[in-house]
Amino acid sequence: MSYLVLARKWRPQKFDDMTGQEHVVRTIGNAIKMDRVAHAYLFCGPRGVGKTTAARLLAKALNCEQGPTATPCGTCRACTEIAAGTSVDVAEIDGASNNGVENVREIRENAKYLPQRDRHKIYIIDEVHMLSGAAFNALLKTLEEPPGHVKFIFATTEAHKLPDTILSRCQRHNFRRISAARMLQRLKEIGQAEGAGISDASLSMVVRQSEGGMRDALSLLDQILASCGPNPTDEAVAEALGAIDRTVVQDFAEAMVRKDAKRVLERVEEVFNRGLDLKRLAEELALQLRHLFVTKAIGEAPAELSESEQKSLQGLAKEADTAQLSRLFDVVHGCIWDVSRAAQPRLALEMALLKAIQLAPAGSIPELLARVDRLTAKADSGASGGRSGPANFRV
Repeated sequence: MSYLVLARKWRPQKFDDMTGQEHVVRTIGNAIKMDRVAHAYLFCGPRGVGKTTAARLLAKALNCEQGPTATPCGTCRACTEIAAGTSVDVAEIDGASNNGVENVREIRENAKYLPQRDRHKIYIIDEVHMLSGAAFNALLKTLEEPPGHVKFIFATTEAHKLPDTILSRCQRHNFRRISAARMLQRLKEIGQAEGAGISDASLSMVVRQSEGGMRDALSLLDQILASCGPNPTDEAVAEALGAIDRTVVQDFAEAMVRKDAKRVLERVEEVFNRGLDLKRLAEELALQLRHLFVTKAIGEAPAELSESEQKSLQGLAKEADTAQLSRLFDVVHGCIWDVSRAAQPRLALEMALLKAIQLAPAGSIPELLARVDRLTAKADSGASGGRSGPANFRV
């Protein structure tokens, strides 16, 4: 039997399994229970967050032999065929390759006929924004007043490209990027079920690179297991993903907070000699400084980080000043574009980091003003004590 990738193996088979989309699941579940299911749905949001999966689950819920129900059985003929993509009454259509008016005309003609076996005839059109203008116009009348046995479910990553005439005829649901904490928790569960011993730090790298998409995260996890085996080290995971080791990024942050220019230059040279992407380093360092700023501001590290990373951030935050962190972040974040476009990325990064260190204030503005006031008062008291001439003091 051929191998089934994790993104397909762990695809949710019921609404309760969907991670981070509770607002959509709740609305659809209530609509089914109250018999208020719309004739057309639009699922929009970033890639890999569950739009097509939710469309299949809704199709199951409507056509399940035990339904309509918000908890389809998953074992009846209708449910199993929808999961396998072989249902005669549920058509999954790729909007990119079926975007012509003749394709929509075929849908419109077939929609007139009753389902062959199930309760509803359901059309799932993925990447619906790829349909042509003429195709959208041909769909309008059927979409507004479809036969009672027909349901439309559209999915798209670019809802702004749909005509207003289509948007006004659909019930729209916006899918969110999955939060880092929820994704980390889910990846831990899947890793344990797969018998993989992957550390929290490694899973945090996966979460950062997936950018809120569970499908991307599972694909990266697959890549790690294939490359490094079931018990990879953090260094092996970073190499497999092409990521910067978190200990290196933490070392950079410590050197910058402590204004250790020599150490910064040594680390840049080390990263450069290893052939790592300097733009990625700048991005990771900016993110680390952001985490450090958050830790300083609220007194606790972001929850999506591993326990060891949280402890490191909390310790470093005690050494840093808020104004200093603000300046460090501004300079590092601002240099990302320059590093990506520079003829000599190493030089651009080195100068940006050195500038960040040199220009970062040693204290906050209130603290500096307080020091000026104290020194001024001391100089005034010395002058009144009989000493003449201008007072020399340094802030």
